[in-house]
Amino acid sequence: MSFQDWMAALQAVILFLGLGATFLTLSIHRKEAKNLATLNLIIHQRSDSELNEALDIMTDLINSRQKYSDLSSYFNDRKSKEAQALLKVLNFREFVAVGINSGIIDESTYKRAFCSTVLRDWDNLEHTVKAMRKEFNKETLFQDLEILANRWKKKPLKCKI
Repeated sequence: MSFQDWMAALQAVILFLGLGATFLTLSIHRKEAKNLATLNLIIHQRSDSELNEALDIMTDLINSRQKYSDLSSYFNDRKSKEAQALLKVLNFREFVAVGINSGIIDESTYKRAFCSTVLRDWDNLEHTVKAMRKEFNKETLFQDLEILANRWKKKPLKCKI
C-alpha cells in the first residue's frame, strides 16, 4: 500500500470516528432534552391550579358514585363545571400519553412520578371514555391514554428499595 492509500484509509477512519462521536453527542443531548421536558411537565402539572381543581372535582364525582361508574352523563351539559373538569383531566392525561407513546416525554421518569395517579384516573374514567366513544362515534377518543394505562398495568412499577 502506498502512502496515499494509508492516508485515505486514515481519513476514512477519522471520518467514521467523527460521525460516531457526533451521533453519540446528539443521542446524549436528545436524552437530556427529553428528561428536561419531562421534568418541566411534572413541575407544570403539580403547579397547574386549573388542573388540580379539575382533579378535585373529578375525585368528588367519583367518590359520590359507585366505583368505576360511567360519568358521561355529565356531558349532557358540556358547559357544566363537572363536564369541563372531566375534559380537562382527560385531555391532559391524553396529551401526556401521546407525548410518552411518541417518545417525546421520558416514560420511565413520568411513570415513577405518576403511575398510580394515571392508572387510578384511567380506572375511574374508562367506562366514561367508552360511553363517550359510543355517543360521539369516535373510537379514537383518548386512545393513547388507554394504550399507556394498559401497558403500565402489564408492567407495573418495581420496588427499588
